[in-house]
Amino acid sequence: MQARIFSAEPRLVGSLRPPPDKSISHRALLLALLARGVSRLDHLSTALDVAATASMIEGYGASLRVDGSVTLVESSGRAGLIEPDRILDLGNSGTGARLGIGVATLVPGLSFFTGDDSLRQRPMGRVIGPLRQLGATISARNGDTYLPAMVSGGGLVSGTVHLAVASAQVKSALLFAALGVDGPVTVVEPVLSRPHTEELFGLTGIDLVEDFVEDSEAHRVTIVGPAQPSPFSFRIPGDPSAAAFFVVAAACTPGADLEVEEMYLGPTRTGFLEVLERMGAHLTRDHGRLRVQGSSLEGVEIGGSIIPSLIDEIPILCVAAAFAGGLTIIHDAGELRIKETDRIETTAELLMSFGVTVEKLTDGLVVHGGLQPGSLGAGQRRVGANLDHRIAMAAAILGMLAGGMTEIDGVETVATSYPGFFRDLEALSSVTIELV
Repeated sequence: MQARIFSAEPRLVGSLRPPPDKSISHRALLLALLARGVSRLDHLSTALDVAATASMIEGYGASLRVDGSVTLVESSGRAGLIEPDRILDLGNSGTGARLGIGVATLVPGLSFFTGDDSLRQRPMGRVIGPLRQLGATISARNGDTYLPAMVSGGGLVSGTVHLAVASAQVKSALLFAALGVDGPVTVVEPVLSRPHTEELFGLTGIDLVEDFVEDSEAHRVTIVGPAQPSPFSFRIPGDPSAAAFFVVAAACTPGADLEVEEMYLGPTRTGFLEVLERMGAHLTRDHGRLRVQGSSLEGVEIGGSIIPSLIDEIPILCVAAAFAGGLTIIHDAGELRIKETDRIETTAELLMSFGVTVEKLTDGLVVHGGLQPGSLGAGQRRVGANLDHRIAMAAAILGMLAGGMTEIDGVETVATSYPGFFRDLEALSSVTIELV
């Protein structure tokens, strides 16, 4: 599918309610699977990635029923999980696959995982290795690195797992697996990654002990198993990673005035807002609401411990960097190379197609700013999204800000995370969009 973005003059005004948070939706579904009884999930994400996780938990014996904005999940609980009678296809969802492999260690029998062409090229060894430290039996393709993978449930033992790289997905897979261990499981990560799993565990009566390793940023979390979650009710907040595209667009647009409602503003998800404020963006936060007013931005250096909190937002932050004065230098972001695409390469290619000077680093990028909103109004360009949803959405925002006509190939992948993206972009801005 192709999107054609026609933009005469950048403008972004109005109110945005971002789609339900995808990361939290995955975890809520898996926790509802492990709880005995009926859990009530309000405002569950409709993204294709989350639909793949919903299908997976049905394979383990859960039943789902949608009643308006509420998804009711009924399950026999952790002890009642059944061996799937089919291969579990997670589509493009890396989160669903990695967390699902952790849950599969709790299920008697065999679980088989696969995904689409993109997911089958994304590394799973990073979750398989740590789970094996707890005694998990897992096999995967190409030296236990890629999907398809097979998990033989049971046999887990207590222990401490030290993660070389902070990863909310790996940490979460281990915490789910820990529910079936007889004894304590401790996960130590170099810095705190997204704590959504810990937050949701707290809703279901599972006791966690969290602290930071003395004289370091390392975060430590311990669960003593076996543990049985209780059914719960929860409203999924708005996704900051989805809202980031519009926040950046407003921050870069003179005269823009955008209000974002019901967005998750908890720890480790607002790193991109901190960076935008350092760049000079006018942001106001008040009780779950965020107001963004257009301003002039300046380049900054981004690296170190803030990177895990904004790794998904780097492509759109690079769009902000293109319209900022001076240089923006991003480092310590080597994780970008193992996303849906090599996002260092694909982000650089996108910016360069608009005439932006970009230097590619092993673990990041250097973006030379100075592009002016509307300055390419007479131009026409064609770019590829490489079937990466974040690159597709970043391209659309860049096209809107630059002006003229931008053709983006491969935008169907946007539905994996933000099905209503183009509708919201057209409603909030002055662009005209054709999907062909």
